[in-house]
Amino acid sequence: MSDIQFALTILAVIIILIMIIFNWIRLIQYRKKNHAENSFLYRDENDLSSEEKNPYVQDLSISEKYLLSNLPQDIYRDIDAIAFIKLNKPSHAISKLSLRDFVELPNAHSFIRRNEDVWQSTGDLSGSASFDQILLAIQLVDRQGPISQAHTQTFRMLSEKTKNDLDGSLIWLSHANIEEDANELNQFCALVDHMMTLTLIPKNNGMFDNEKLIETLKVDGFKVDKDGYHVFKGRDKHPLFRVTSLNQQPLSFNLDPYIQGILFQMDLPLTLSCKDSFDAMLESITNFQKELECMLVDSNKKELNINHIERIRYQVEKIENQMVAKNIPPGSSCARRLFS
Repeated sequence: MSDIQFALTILAVIIILIMIIFNWIRLIQYRKKNHAENSFLYRDENDLSSEEKNPYVQDLSISEKYLLSNLPQDIYRDIDAIAFIKLNKPSHAISKLSLRDFVELPNAHSFIRRNEDVWQSTGDLSGSASFDQILLAIQLVDRQGPISQAHTQTFRMLSEKTKNDLDGSLIWLSHANIEEDANELNQFCALVDHMMTLTLIPKNNGMFDNEKLIETLKVDGFKVDKDGYHVFKGRDKHPLFRVTSLNQQPLSFNLDPYIQGILFQMDLPLTLSCKDSFDAMLESITNFQKELECMLVDSNKKELNINHIERIRYQVEKIENQMVAKNIPPGSSCARRLFS
């Protein structure tokens, strides 16, 4: 064997050894990562990197991603500030949860569990319970506006107090910057919170025949809800739109025998599949026009044409898309809580 052949053989052996060592190191790293994923709840906070401690600096850590995917029912990271407390050892000290103070906060919720059991609302507690995890949440915004500064400070104080009293560590799973995030969400809500209204009036400045109006409402599938409004519901029994008097009050045929017009209203944030529901409402309006000899008009009682209707449909679809993009689909349980 020549010197060149010998050198090439040695080089090939070295390359093979390097590849074996490299693959061995990668296998060890993979196994360590798997182990970390399977024991995330019991990693000491001091072992976490700065990115893992602050989920808003970098991507969420493995444990936080898991927790966010296993939130209690009707708690949503997109509209709630969520604090998670892991105790250093299990406790039965329910009295240290400051439940009375939490109850007094608007739209606040607290939950406990042991290991990976189902989250239990502290409002449903009866007797003693063992727990080593606590979840505290408060809604950032409602239709009256963002959470107040006073309520924000109280929620932060109670979260810290609970952590200290029960000897635990606290992680903010969502919206650690409560005030800033609440104002941002409130701006979004103002953008999409619309009650879409279409007006029907009898032709020739007349009045509706109440008996025919009642019959048309019945035939078209409207039902009277607990508030007295005539509501059209979808297949899931969730209201899609309603009919009201011109003053936006429930129709009262006994008190108002001379009805000069009616409104079809759709609360867009609370309506499933806004665009499809809008088309269903237009179909219902067409039935009313046929049966009651009325016309669809704008605020100046000028009849709407197809171009006007298409512009309205475009706005309805735009709002629906904006809400879906924000992960708060119209008519979802998240949207219903936010816009209730």
